[in-house]
Amino acid sequence: MIRLILVIAAIVFACVITAIVTLNPGTASFEFFGLAVETSFALAFGVFLLFTFLMLVFWWLVYIAWTAPEKLRRFSLRRRRERGFNALERALIASAAGEGEVAVRQAARADALLDRPALSRLLAARAAEAAGNLPGAEAHYEAMLEDPKTRLVARRGLAQIAHERGEHTATAEHAQIAFAESKTARWAFAALFDAQVAQGDWEAAMATLAEGEKRRQIEPDRARRRRAVLLTAAALGREDTDRTRAATLAELAAQTAPGFAPAAVLAARLLGPARKHKKAETLLKAAWSAAPHPAIARALADLRKSDTRAKRAERLRELAALRPEHRESRILLIEAAIEDGETGLARAILEPLLEMGTPTARLSALASRLAQIEGDEREARRWMTRASHAPGEADWSDIDAEGRAFPYSPDDWKRMVYTFGDEGRLLHPRHERYEIAAGAVPETALLDAPKPARAKRESGDKSVYTAPRMPDDPGVDDDDASGDGDDDGEDDLDRIAGRGTR
Repeated sequence: MIRLILVIAAIVFACVITAIVTLNPGTASFEFFGLAVETSFALAFGVFLLFTFLMLVFWWLVYIAWTAPEKLRRFSLRRRRERGFNALERALIASAAGEGEVAVRQAARADALLDRPALSRLLAARAAEAAGNLPGAEAHYEAMLEDPKTRLVARRGLAQIAHERGEHTATAEHAQIAFAESKTARWAFAALFDAQVAQGDWEAAMATLAEGEKRRQIEPDRARRRRAVLLTAAALGREDTDRTRAATLAELAAQTAPGFAPAAVLAARLLGPARKHKKAETLLKAAWSAAPHPAIARALADLRKSDTRAKRAERLRELAALRPEHRESRILLIEAAIEDGETGLARAILEPLLEMGTPTARLSALASRLAQIEGDEREARRWMTRASHAPGEADWSDIDAEGRAFPYSPDDWKRMVYTFGDEGRLLHPRHERYEIAAGAVPETALLDAPKPARAKRESGDKSVYTAPRMPDDPGVDDDDASGDGDDDGEDDLDRIAGRGTR
């Protein structure tokens, strides 16, 4: 619209000028090199305009000829850059798609066309990685270390390559440098921490974790749980060489994350010999309040070796009262009731647990023990048989057949850093590996309950074992088909309980 207005205005202006010149013809004369010319003003004005136009065309052609080489050079450079960026685009797409050979070819083409060494080296390194050529990628990353602009990304690439090779020392070295140079690179914190955990360097991992938390590169809750696992693992490493330092670390771990049962159990084991029973008991009760675990109850029961059976039972009742609704608390009350001979109370607490889904091997063994104490050998055998086929409990598998709590390997502790640290859940390696868990009863019972059936057998009264073999009673062995009582099922119960086995 504006252009149309301008064109119309120009036409009107030309018409006005033409009319003025036509209405006022006038004359024009000039002399040049002895040549005298006289003509009308209109003709002279027209010649002047034509001459001016020709002069403009002439100088425009001169300008075109003068600037043609530079324009040609710029055009060639622009076309070259355009081809380079096209090659760069193809290389990036091929690298992301996993087409390593295509990425390498296009990266080489982009390197030849673009005058950007940093970009070309980075692209070449990525392409080599996509092609699986780790040595080539490593060479490109090492060359990028010379440029301050690409030094950080080069460290990341070298750390990643070292991690893929399983070279944790090299990974930690590159990540450590990047972590010191950049305060905002989250990858440096993660790579350094992971490498230190993979090496089992708990102390260094704790220092890195503290710095990462200070930089807000990890959530406070995750950092707290990870720290608890690291402190516990570090305490275990010092248990045989520096028990004082180990006890301090374990105590700090239990205070950092009360819900982490291994820390509280280890702290109690280390504080007990130092006669710091009150402090150990406080840590165990705090752990039970946060997350009940059978290993905590065992640690509390074994805390004071000089305690009487009644005192141990009372302490366990107090522990159960902290979380009365929890399953582990109910099991503690069952064992305490059995200890006091209150079989009715024990059965009243046990029956609802047995009715809650499929009874586990631990509950089945506990029911077998209770039936044996009540003198019902047939019921005891039935529950013993069910225990041999019942599923195990993940928490109870954390106690092995010798009664040791959380007998984890170094690799298990490395995994625990992330399972508990990031997810807040315990790892159960023995349960995952289908190892025979520690028996529920009677071998690993917290309280040694009386065994009247055994007493009768030892006294020579075998009348309780003369029940005939029943078709639906697989608990009776073929060697005991006569019902003479020599194989009374106690050995089977011991086997199910995990006595002397792994």
